[in-house]
Amino acid sequence: MNENIQQLFNLLDSDQQTELIEVLAEHCKKEARSIRNNWFSGKYKQVPKNNQTEVLRILQRRIELFNLTPQLK
Repeated sequence: MNENIQQLFNLLDSDQQTELIEVLAEHCKKEARSIRNNWFSGKYKQVPKNNQTEVLRILQRRIELFNLTPQLK
């Protein structure tokens, strides 16, 4: 599931990523900087298992709101 989250996150432009991270920070009651650094950047980016289902749901909803269509490689 984490790989799916990372792929969807990478579809967003930087402004949309920032907006999503702010939404996740508020929802998960964490610092936005912590979420960006630990969940979505670096070599070992990983959304904690106990947050993955909710993060995926929020991410999918945000993509729908941003009206993005995933591009297949």
